[in-house]
Amino acid sequence: MNYLKKRAVLAMMVVRNEADRYLKPVLDRLGSTVDGIVVLDDASTDRTPELCRAHPQVIRFERLTTPLFTQDEAQLRQRLWAFTVELNPTWILALDADELLAASFARALPTFCAQTRFDLISFPVYHFWGNFRQYRVDHRWHPARARTACLHRYQKSRHYHWAPRRLHCGRFPQEAYLTPKLNSGIPLLHLGYADPVAPAIKYRRYLELDPRGELCPLAHYRSILNPRPALKRWTGEDLEALLWN
Repeated sequence: MNYLKKRAVLAMMVVRNEADRYLKPVLDRLGSTVDGIVVLDDASTDRTPELCRAHPQVIRFERLTTPLFTQDEAQLRQRLWAFTVELNPTWILALDADELLAASFARALPTFCAQTRFDLISFPVYHFWGNFRQYRVDHRWHPARARTACLHRYQKSRHYHWAPRRLHCGRFPQEAYLTPKLNSGIPLLHLGYADPVAPAIKYRRYLELDPRGELCPLAHYRSILNPRPALKRWTGEDLEALLWN
């Protein structure tokens, strides 16, 4: 395969032990939208590598032999970035393996790519909570306040540098966040907390890596375990059908 072929939009993703979660439908939706997917595997011990290598739209797959995410997220994402920009994309879409962009993204993508005013596109995050029929709307979990920049116009002539943060480092180098940004209304669907056991696991991991709340307020970490979060019914596409059919 000619990795250096010019591609308009590439997706990039870090994965680790995702085979029994949402990886296949996430790759399928991405693959129907972008020109290729670059995956960096953080030393998975399950069938994740096999699923990625078998997917027709995964045009580059790299696997680490030792996990890096819990040691230095910025270094891991920097490696993924380097693998991706070697393929000379025009735009880069950065998603995690438990995320989907709403179906309307595919229709909007050509418009995003054609415009010349904005180089960074952000999306409101819908955190599904406990199942795929409701999402969280209290405090910083509300989609209006939980926005993530996922789409960036890559400029080969620009020098990019990553923030030296081992957690919550962002999906792009620092320079990307200094470019003109468009706040899109297209939902970014975060599925990770739909698993009822996920909040406790995430809370423990964040506290282990950031016990003093230097990289994110401790109050936000604690809110993960709120026994009565404010939830709203999801009225968009049927996620259960999408994920399991």
